Amino acid sequence: MIEEFRRRLLNTFAGLPVFEFNFTDGEPFSDGEVPEDAAAWAWRIALGDAEEYKFAQVFDYFLDSVDTTRVKALILGYWLEDFDVEIDAAVATGPLIANAERFPALESLFIGDMDSEHSEVSWIFQKDPAPVLAAFPRLREFGLRGTTNLTMAPLKHAALEELTLQGGGLPPEVARAIGASELPSLTHLELYLGERWYSGGSVPEDYERILRGEAFPRLRHLGLRDAANQDEIAVAVAHAPVVAQLETLDLSLGNITDAGATALLNGQPLTHLKSLDLHHHYLSEEMMQRVWSALRGVEVNLDEQETPDVWETANGLDEAESQREVHRYIAVAE
Repeated sequence: MIEEFRRRLLNTFAGLPVFEFNFTDGEPFSDGEVPEDAAAWAWRIALGDAEEYKFAQVFDYFLDSVDTTRVKALILGYWLEDFDVEIDAAVATGPLIANAERFPALESLFIGDMDSEHSEVSWIFQKDPAPVLAAFPRLREFGLRGTTNLTMAPLKHAALEELTLQGGGLPPEVARAIGASELPSLTHLELYLGERWYSGGSVPEDYERILRGEAFPRLRHLGLRDAANQDEIAVAVAHAPVVAQLETLDLSLGNITDAGATALLNGQPLTHLKSLDLHHHYLSEEMMQRVWSALRGVEVNLDEQETPDVWETANGLDEAESQREVHRYIAVAE
């Protein structure tokens, strides 16, 4: 399971600690600075602060410095050579695809691991990941960060077990493409839905094949997270046939309220779940107690109880006509 994104870099990936492979202080690594056991690390290749280099140069140096035949987990990090120019993931994925035969042991791949210091998530420009997946037919875990303006055809991959898309807004057409994908081995699906200002705006109908349980028969974990319409998603999930086959359900990081939680409790039984994750929520204390009581045998995460922001907006000159705007924020947007 890929670490939750809160504008920070991955610390671990595929159960391995991350080694940052970049040109620190603008210089390549010295002898002895690169770990010898390539299989013991998840390698993050990134530009770092080496402004005079291109990502392809750092990648070439990685090929020369590491026994890539033993690399199991790889992360493509900061690649924005010119911050003022829209540079998409092809800058990073191109060299990887061209050297795919040099990574016979690769099982886990993450594209776009950047924190807010390097790039807001809405400024990470991805490409259709299909060519990457085609280049690595043995891949078991795949994730990417940055879904703004992402376009993607339905994916096809026989071996992929875990798929994660992190961003501030998942385009509805991408949600539908995922539901139409041919991923027969998929057991873990995690999507950050975000909000419409950042290319999101998907609705439950966009996840119809997933929610009906038709898309991925082996699915055991479903995460529909970080949604600005989390109540609406919860209502759909409450009666979705896919829930019966799940072991874990994650509706966290969004703005779920008592209405969404009530729908979950009034829907199909959830007591078969091992865990239900709703952390970062807007539930009342009373509703939190109701959820815990109804699901005593389930590990329920209700951490991070949030408080809405209430804005008073004047309507004309009459204070009596002022309006209250209630804002409930998701964890990851811009």
